[in-house]
Amino acid sequence: MRNYLSQILSLFAAMIVIACNNDNAPEEIYHTLRITSDQGGTVDVASGKYLEGTSLTITAYALEGFEFSGWSGDLNSETTTLAISIDQALEIHANFNEVENSLNENVLELDEELVDTSGYIFAIESGQNTCYLLDHSGNKIYNWEFDANLGQDIEITPDGNLLGLFQVESPQIGFGGQSGLVRMLDKEGTLIWEYVLASENEIAHHDLTQLPNGNILVLVWERISNEEATAVGLNNTTDIFTEKIVEIDPITDSIVWEWRSWEHIVQNYNENLASYGDPDTLKNKINILYANNSVHQFVEDGDIMHANGLDYLPEKDIIALSINFFSEVWIIDHSTTTEEAKTGSGGQFGRGGDLLYRFGNQRVFGNMNATNIFDFNHHPTFVKNQGSTSLLIYNNNQMAQRSSAMEFSLPEINGLTLIGSDPNLIFEFTDDALYHPRISGAYRLPNGNTLICEGDFGYWEVTPQVKVVWKYQGEGTSFWRGIFYSKQSPQITNLELD
Repeated sequence: MRNYLSQILSLFAAMIVIACNNDNAPEEIYHTLRITSDQGGTVDVASGKYLEGTSLTITAYALEGFEFSGWSGDLNSETTTLAISIDQALEIHANFNEVENSLNENVLELDEELVDTSGYIFAIESGQNTCYLLDHSGNKIYNWEFDANLGQDIEITPDGNLLGLFQVESPQIGFGGQSGLVRMLDKEGTLIWEYVLASENEIAHHDLTQLPNGNILVLVWERISNEEATAVGLNNTTDIFTEKIVEIDPITDSIVWEWRSWEHIVQNYNENLASYGDPDTLKNKINILYANNSVHQFVEDGDIMHANGLDYLPEKDIIALSINFFSEVWIIDHSTTTEEAKTGSGGQFGRGGDLLYRFGNQRVFGNMNATNIFDFNHHPTFVKNQGSTSLLIYNNNQMAQRSSAMEFSLPEINGLTLIGSDPNLIFEFTDDALYHPRISGAYRLPNGNTLICEGDFGYWEVTPQVKVVWKYQGEGTSFWRGIFYSKQSPQITNLELD
């Protein structure tokens, strides 16, 4: 009995000890943490009750168009990340401010409601080793640098690569705008494909464009001997260089089509040659004797035409050429075979390689007192307007020293198109501050605005009502031209800018 009572007493004593020990255990304490934020951002820790002594790292994240401006409430800090230890109830708030449009200092003017923000401007520095995508705030969204200088034109292909002309080392033909190398590069600038078009007798220059079938049209200067030049009445004492267009198949590395201007000349100097005729009657031929006029210093050196731009219209399979020293636009048929392109027959219009249409300078037909629209010109681009076709071009207008972007409504281009009268002018923008005697260009934007490249200044964007809504200054940079690519275009989506 005593043993039993002893056991009961021992158990009771143990229970008292345990109870006493439990009374001495620390009580778990929780504090409420309340975190709030403005609509311009989020935080990565949720509100709730946290055990005292808990360590937390809280970070604020701004949404697009906003910036974090600091914490307020029980804690104040301007750092986006807070490191805290919970020792009391806390209320903290993350503050975000809407970011006002931050303009690069190069942007001199911006009307956010009227500019075309659906894409980026592909800015091409003239003859340099770089090009880049610009947004309207003047930010460079993507930049390329190359190991060779550009031979003027470059474009983004639908698969996100670059196709451009680059300058060959030590060219044997060295007029302004020469290149000699046709290159395809990936988005990182790595060489994918190259075609050399440079020798003592010819060199690629100024402009190129990729056809829907992947082939590439390129402008080429080709040498004509001084003997042939003087035989048609040219006053040059050197060989001359006339214009040629070649079509290169990059798969086979071969020229699959070509057109030569020399095969479509007319002259009233030497009646013993097949090219003899009346330039005023044969307006679809090129009056080669117009080159005897001192239109440019390069003419004396043999550069007698100086094409500087081409564009292709797939719906019609025709090519537009800007012929700078003739102050003209020429339109030719691309549907011919190379053999047909040598003649005045064949092709879809039955005119072979003769000019289908031309405009800009009435003096080229022989009357030097006739009128002219252009006084040197660059960058012809076809524009499709509700079923009709027009052509946009930059008129350097050297004599007046006031350039303009001009759009002309073209007649129906076919084998019966009359040459001689100028087309209707349907848009023109000019300004006292807009002038450069060389390079430059104009490009129609999706919303109807016109992007203008002023070669020694930068870029203008103007509405159809000729209101200036954007100006970008290059600060001494010389620009070849600017091309607009929509954000949803394959050229941009395949760059994977994000």
